[in-house]
Amino acid sequence: MVDDDPNILRLMEGILSSLGHSDVVFAGSGEEALEIVVRSAYEFSTFFLDIEMPGLSGVDLCGAIRALPAHRHTPIIMLTAMTAKSYVDGAFLKGATDYLTKPIDVRELGARLRVAQMLYHEQRRAADARRKADTLRLEFSGGLPAPDSFQLADPIRIYDVPHVLDAVAMENYLYRMNRLKRFMFGAVGFKIRKVESLFALTTPVEFHGIVTDVAEAIFENLRGQDIMISYYGTGQFAALLPRNSSFDRDEFETALGLTLNEFGLTQEDGLPMDVSVAVGEHVQISMFDTNPQKLIAKALERVNSGRRPWHSASSILNV
Repeated sequence: MVDDDPNILRLMEGILSSLGHSDVVFAGSGEEALEIVVRSAYEFSTFFLDIEMPGLSGVDLCGAIRALPAHRHTPIIMLTAMTAKSYVDGAFLKGATDYLTKPIDVRELGARLRVAQMLYHEQRRAADARRKADTLRLEFSGGLPAPDSFQLADPIRIYDVPHVLDAVAMENYLYRMNRLKRFMFGAVGFKIRKVESLFALTTPVEFHGIVTDVAEAIFENLRGQDIMISYYGTGQFAALLPRNSSFDRDEFETALGLTLNEFGLTQEDGLPMDVSVAVGEHVQISMFDTNPQKLIAKALERVNSGRRPWHSASSILNV
């Protein structure tokens, strides 16, 4: 728990203790917190970070924690007395999982913490299962286990691409918006074509690289707009962008193909990878039904509901 206000730290100590959490480490600055996290023997399962602190801000501290391999997935809940969208967006873009506004509502904090702890323990179970599977493969094959193994349907985390959130953070981001703000956004779905074949023919490192490059290509072609991008597994992405954006799916699909071609995706043996991405319609929802899950589901449904005949990026260049 990190906050530069000692009164908030005392308040949070009392609240967390009343919720049954006495195993809490407190820090009064971002610098102190980062030193504790880097050098400490503690195994942290959730972070609470105040957004606005002198020196190392909560947003930058969030990014620094995310850069540590041990905490790439650890839930991070931001605390803020501000409603300015830019601060909240900045926190999510640095890897925050959720946020709470001050003054703290005890019941809401308890609910968010329970979800964070469930997420943490589920991540631990999944990591343990992957380690066991890798150990078995190592024993039987005599080779090295594949790093960061995952299934095709897993919404794997993407690093170092601007405006990309993981799927859980995207859902939290949308749910924390009020109805009017949510109404001001639309969504576009994207799908890597022949993703099953790509997944079967590549290593986990190669496939993760494909997903990362597609996310970067989406961002590059939407640069300058107020967007958020998330990967939902099985080669599917969704991007939030302003409701009034002028968006031509055919033009965007062509531009996306050209960008991926410029990236020059190759396999480990040096052979080129022909990666193509289908683009869905810019979908919106009504003021009376702003359920964020429906918005994302609608965007992914439209991109999966069938597309016109397509050409790969390489064939587009030859037209």
